Amino acid sequence: MTWRRRRRVRLRSGSALAQLWLSSGSGFFRSAHPCSPLLTPCRSVLDIPHQKLSTISEGPQICPESRIRVLYSFNLDTLGFVPVFLLVMEEPGRASSGTHSKTHKGKKLPTIQSQVPGLQPPSRPTKMPLPIDIVSFNDHPTYEALSYVWGNEKDRKDIQLNGRPFDVTENLWMVLRRLRDDAVRRVLWVDAVCINQKDNNEKSHQVAMMGEIYSSCQKTVIWLGEDHDTINAGSKSIVASRARDMLELLGAGSHLDELPCFSTGASQRTEISEEYVVHFEAFRKFVDLPWWKRIWVIQEMVLPKSLTLFYSSEEFSYEVLRSVVQGLQIHGSTCCKEHRYTLRALAFDPILTLQEQVEPMVFTRETWTRHTPMTLFHLRRQFSASQASQKRDLFYALLGLVTSWGSNNPLYPDYEISQKEAITKAVFKCISDQGGLEFLQGERIFRGEEDMPSWIPDAHFTTIPPQWVIVEQRRLRISAWFSASASFRQNASKLRLAEKDTLLCQTLKVDNIVEVGPICDALENFEKAPDVFREWMQMIGIGIGDWPEQSPPDGSKADIFWKTMLNDSVELDTITSPFYRRTNKDDYVQLRSLWIMLLSPLGGFLAQSLSLSLKSHDDLMSQAPATIYHIFVCLWHRRLFRTENGMIGLAPENSSPGDEVHILLGSPVPFIVQRLDRSVGGNGNAYVHDIMHGEAFENGGEKSIKSIALC
Repeated sequence: MTWRRRRRVRLRSGSALAQLWLSSGSGFFRSAHPCSPLLTPCRSVLDIPHQKLSTISEGPQICPESRIRVLYSFNLDTLGFVPVFLLVMEEPGRASSGTHSKTHKGKKLPTIQSQVPGLQPPSRPTKMPLPIDIVSFNDHPTYEALSYVWGNEKDRKDIQLNGRPFDVTENLWMVLRRLRDDAVRRVLWVDAVCINQKDNNEKSHQVAMMGEIYSSCQKTVIWLGEDHDTINAGSKSIVASRARDMLELLGAGSHLDELPCFSTGASQRTEISEEYVVHFEAFRKFVDLPWWKRIWVIQEMVLPKSLTLFYSSEEFSYEVLRSVVQGLQIHGSTCCKEHRYTLRALAFDPILTLQEQVEPMVFTRETWTRHTPMTLFHLRRQFSASQASQKRDLFYALLGLVTSWGSNNPLYPDYEISQKEAITKAVFKCISDQGGLEFLQGERIFRGEEDMPSWIPDAHFTTIPPQWVIVEQRRLRISAWFSASASFRQNASKLRLAEKDTLLCQTLKVDNIVEVGPICDALENFEKAPDVFREWMQMIGIGIGDWPEQSPPDGSKADIFWKTMLNDSVELDTITSPFYRRTNKDDYVQLRSLWIMLLSPLGGFLAQSLSLSLKSHDDLMSQAPATIYHIFVCLWHRRLFRTENGMIGLAPENSSPGDEVHILLGSPVPFIVQRLDRSVGGNGNAYVHDIMHGEAFENGGEKSIKSIALC
C-alpha cells in the first residue's frame, strides 16, 4: 500500500515547526510537535515513497534567536523503530552552514530496509531513519541529550538521515539500536549528527553552547558502552548485570569487612570471596569503559537536571553511582582504610580507578548543584585523567562548567588556531587567573615528539598511563599541603607569554644539583626497591646502623633521609582538608620497622644486592598498608639528589647533575629546571627538605627573586 502525504507548516511563538500529516483512506499519523504525546498507529505499511519534506531553506523564517535543528522519525509499528529527534543548536542569527546544509536538502521519507540478523523485532530496519527540521530553542523544547563516546572513527555504519545515507560510528549505531523501544518516544540531541564536524567555525560556536544544551535538556541518557560478548542487541548482558550487582553492593553503605564479597585471609590481606571473583572481573570492565575517560562527558554528567545510565542491557540511576562513590570515600578514607589498602589487585585496581576517575565527576556534579564557584584551573586539575581526540578539548570541554573567571575575560574555544597555540593559551589563562605557577606541576616524560613548551606538563596535552594519572593526582593532593612560596605570588605585570611560547615569570633560585641517585620504580619492580634505597643511603653517607630505635636528632642525615622518603607528610583519616600532617616520632618508629623488614637480609653489608619476594610484599602490606602506599606515591620514578649546599630531595627521573632548584612564585613546591642558553627548561616539581614551608624566603630571601624565561 502506498501512503499519501500532506504537508503544512505554521509559525508558533516565533518558531519553525514542521507539521507532517501522513494519511490513508482509513487512518492517519500526526506529528504536531517533537514533544507531542499524540501517536496514532497506522495500518500496515509496506512502503513509504521517497517524497521531499520541508527543508530548512523552504521552511518559515527563523527569528534572530538561538535555534535548534531537529532530526526526528515516527513510531510506525511495522517499521519497528522508535522516534528519535536529534536537535542541532544554533547561535542567534547564525545560519546553517557547511556539510549539514547540503545534506539536509532534498529530504525524503525512508523506505523499509532489510532486517539485521538477531534484532528484535525482525522488521526493524538496518539503516535507522532520522528526518530533520528546525525549531526555536527559545521555545524550550523538551528533549534528552545523549552522552556517549564516538569510538573508532574507522568503524562506521549507515543510518538514514532525511532519506539519505549518513554514516556514524559503530558505537553510536549501537546506542541508537539499544535505545529503540516501540512503546517509548525519544527526543535526542546527538553531537556527531547535530554539529557539522567538518566546519571548524561552526564547531567553535557550537562548543560554546554545549553548557546550555546539557543544562536545558530534560534528561541526559548516558550510554557507557556495549558488552561486546553480547552479540544480539536485544539480549541481556551477564557482564553488565554483574557489574550492576557490584555497584549496588558497594553502595550499600556498609563497612568493607561486612560486605560478603570480601574476607580476611591468613596473610591478613583482604581477599575476594570466591563467588564474587566473576563480579569483580565484570566491575573492572565497567570502570575501564572508554566513557569514563573522555573529557567531553564530564559536563554531560554534571549539567543535566536528571541522569540515566545504560551499560549494555542494564539501566541504573545516578543515585546508585553516587552512593558507591560516597560510601567508598567515607569508609575507604577513614574506618576501613586498612582493608582498602590490603585488597588484592582484582578488587584494589577497579575500586581505585573508580575513585580516581568517577569520584571527581560525582564531586563536581554535587558541587554544581550547590552553586559553588568553579574555575578552569581547578576543573582541569581535577580531571587530569581524562582524554580527548583533539588535545585542546582537554580545556574546551570544561568551559561550560566554569562559573568564575576572576578578573579576566573568559577563554573561548578556537579550532582555527594550532593545537600548540590553543593549549599554550589555555594553560597561560589558568596560571594568570590563579596568580601562581602551581598549574605547571607534573611530569615531562611522556611527550615524545610533541612540539610543546617544556613549562607545560604532559598531562595538559597528552595521554599518560593510568597508573601515572593516579600517582600524579595523589602527589598534587600532597603538594597542596605545602607552601614553598610562602605568601609570594607572581607579579601580573611580569607574568606573560613572549616569543616562541616562552613564559616569563618570577622565581627564587635555591641551589644547584651535584649528584643524583638511581630511579625508584617501586610499583613496576617492587622486588628491586631495597637495592635503590641502599644506594640512596650510601650516596648521602648513612647505613643500616644509622636507624636507631628512637628517631634520630633533628637535622641529622638520617633524620633528613627518613622524612624525605615520606615527603615529611602522613595522610590523615579524613575526607576533608587538610588531608596530610607533618611527620612525628611515632611515624619514624613505624617506618623503621619497615626498613628493618626490607633491609635485614643485608646482614649489615651495604654492598650486597637483594630483592623482595611476593611474601615480603604481603608482609609489608599487612603491617602498614597506608604507609607503604604513601611511600610508593612519594618515590615512584623519583631520584634522590644532593645539592651544592648539602640539601637533600626527590626530583623527577629526567633530572641530572647541573640542574637547578627553583621556587616559581605561587607554586607550593619547588621546581627542577635545566639551564639552557638564554632560558631554562622545566623538568617538573620536586620535594626538597627544609624549604617546603617557605623557609627559603626567610632572612631576606625574597631579595633574590628574579625573572626568568621558561622555554
